[in-house]
Amino acid sequence: MNPETIPSLVKPPTWSLFVGGLGSYLVLGATALYVLSVIAWLFFPTRGKRVGSWALTLGSVSLLGSFIALAVLFIANRFEYQYVAGHGDSKNAIPYRIAGIWSGQQGSFLLWGVCSAIFVLLVARHTDIYRRWFSVACGVFLGCIAAILAFESPFLLNTIQGQPFVPLDGVGMAPSLQNYWVTIHPPTIFMGFGSLTVLFALSFAALITRDFEKWVPIMRPWAIVSMSLVGVGLCMGGFWAYETLGWGGFWMWDPVENTSFVPWCFTVALTHGLLVQATRKKWQISNMLLAGLAFLTFMYGTFLTRSGFLADASVHSFAEMDRSALKLLIGLVGSAFGFFGIAWGVRVYQERRAAKADEGPGALKRDNLMKLGIISISVLGLATAVGMSVPFFMALSGKPPKVVEEGLYHQVIPWFYVPIMLLLAVAPTTAWKAASVKEFAGKVYSILCAAIGLTGLTVFIVAATSANREITLNPILSFFGHKMNGLPWLLFLIGLSYFAIVGNVWRMGLLWRGSKIAMMPYLTHIGVSLLMTGLIVSRGFERVDQTMVMADRPGQVLDYVVSFKGMTSTVEDRDNHARFEFALASQPGKKLFEATPGLYNVHTEDGQTNVMVWPHIQKGIFEDVYISLRPPQTTPMGKEFTLKPGEQVNLAGRTYKYIGLDRQGQPGAPGTKFGAKIQVTTDGKTEDFLPQLEIGQPGTDLKHLPAQIAPDLVVDMNAMNVADKSVTLDVGTSATLYPLEVFHKPLTILVWLGAGLMGVAGFFAAWNRRSRRRLAPTSAASEEESASTRKLAKIA
Repeated sequence: MNPETIPSLVKPPTWSLFVGGLGSYLVLGATALYVLSVIAWLFFPTRGKRVGSWALTLGSVSLLGSFIALAVLFIANRFEYQYVAGHGDSKNAIPYRIAGIWSGQQGSFLLWGVCSAIFVLLVARHTDIYRRWFSVACGVFLGCIAAILAFESPFLLNTIQGQPFVPLDGVGMAPSLQNYWVTIHPPTIFMGFGSLTVLFALSFAALITRDFEKWVPIMRPWAIVSMSLVGVGLCMGGFWAYETLGWGGFWMWDPVENTSFVPWCFTVALTHGLLVQATRKKWQISNMLLAGLAFLTFMYGTFLTRSGFLADASVHSFAEMDRSALKLLIGLVGSAFGFFGIAWGVRVYQERRAAKADEGPGALKRDNLMKLGIISISVLGLATAVGMSVPFFMALSGKPPKVVEEGLYHQVIPWFYVPIMLLLAVAPTTAWKAASVKEFAGKVYSILCAAIGLTGLTVFIVAATSANREITLNPILSFFGHKMNGLPWLLFLIGLSYFAIVGNVWRMGLLWRGSKIAMMPYLTHIGVSLLMTGLIVSRGFERVDQTMVMADRPGQVLDYVVSFKGMTSTVEDRDNHARFEFALASQPGKKLFEATPGLYNVHTEDGQTNVMVWPHIQKGIFEDVYISLRPPQTTPMGKEFTLKPGEQVNLAGRTYKYIGLDRQGQPGAPGTKFGAKIQVTTDGKTEDFLPQLEIGQPGTDLKHLPAQIAPDLVVDMNAMNVADKSVTLDVGTSATLYPLEVFHKPLTILVWLGAGLMGVAGFFAAWNRRSRRRLAPTSAASEEESASTRKLAKIA
């Protein structure tokens, strides 16, 4: 741009420059304060304790202040800042303006840092003897995040010739982000990610101090909070994908989804491991490892998503990081793995010599069954981590990154899922002391009978009511390339979920007269089981079909007649987002509801445009009708064939007979037309038509002049051969086709109910562990054990 035009540009107001400058300086100040905290705690643990504590606190406050400064800039639409202009626009409502903060790379790093800082402030003053090394670990991590933000700054100005200016408007968020979940899901999941920081820091501090007992009451409530936040955040991400991506499901094993799933697996394992440590004084070293792995695997996943290796292998989009910031991230990940691995390895070696003998034989007791469950869910997390790493490994070997397909996950995951659900059912009903085979079998038999009965009742309801018209009772699954009847497998999985639900209801019944809050962990198990039941039923028994709809010709799909009504918006509207309106009826003239699926364009960095889908979901108590629109087809689509004079072909009830060539004009002259004389016979009636090719000006292509043979049908002449006078014809539609994919997804409501129950019960369980008067772990366990034994005796 000519420098002379710079004075005419809109210049930012002074207050905006002040807020942005303040946010930038707060990031730098946070970096310095975290470094000061680490130095004080590391080298002056006694004299520098006060300085280290205040530096850690003020650093966290500074990071929070920079977040507030960025929020002010987004709410005020200050587009002179590159990040605000890239992710906000003046048309956004206030909630979407705030959500713009975390819709890009810099803002999501800032959100991660702020969430981690909040948890550090909440936990630090309760860390007792672990305070020093907890503060060192947290200070190093938060200092690196702040330093990354110094390079990946959201406070950079738009400038021309060194002078800041205000663009007329911002680019705005991608259409897929403009959903209410963008204001809920990222803060929730990042609070979960932030909580992983304190789990790691507490574990690291315990390894350094070699005190593995006092950390259990400190760690347990935060481990439950972390498990609940990450789990609820995962569910929210699935709901978001279900409502915006048009793939007809909640989960696709996308690498970025797995980046959250893997840490959740380890937090689940840790939460149960801490229960065993609190009651049986076992698994101290294993729990240290689980607490560290939850954080470390998320750090590794962050490296994968932010380094650009998954850019072409994920539905999520992240810009490639600044090289200096990426080096800092790599250094942070490498240091975290290295220092934690060394500390844990040393303690394993030391504790192995001092290991206590087990209490004796007895496989049928709760801690042994929980051990199997913890191993199963940990291996499930590791297997998923390998799957999400495949694009990274392929990129390192010079191959184009390719995501692991959903089908492969579904062939591998059941080997871990089935034992996890079995143990989820029987472990809560098992005593901490070894039980006899007869006693164990008696409990399991009763629970199993109830689960089988519920499964049979479900099948009866489906088969004997109108629900059988909504569900395909003979689903087909593919197992290592072989097709098989999926009904027995799906019924087994549903029965497995009922087995887990009944087992935990049984346990809650034993605790009913005691503390109601003590039932929350088992209610969490029921929530997980309900969620899995909903996922299995909605995917396994779904019905899906496709149809083509035209403006004057309805389409038939599943149990519906679908009619095109028009467009409620156009692609020229905001966000390139077009909405189309369809009426669905159970029979012609009997309308059930209207659907408005949409399409929008996503522009990639290489200049390509991808068309994305925005589905319409007609939600019901027992099923969802999920309608996804594909890009309308406006070019003729039909059947191409070649005929010689006198030959004919039959297509869709019509006969096309080629008579011969026709020429209008001088050979080779612009404007000359070559036509194919054809006779079309429909229902015994024959008509003549003449599709043509017209010669244009030199250097231009031939112009096609198709013949309209019906209101929605044309015949086009694609080519001719002068030697044998044959022609190539194309019969297709001249109207716009709207391809629709319709899903019937039964009992998706269970997914929502299960997720809500899991989250609410998890937070109540965490609050119980934090607020109630703590008993000695063994006495608390004995009290619960004796109460359960008395109840069982009465039932028997």
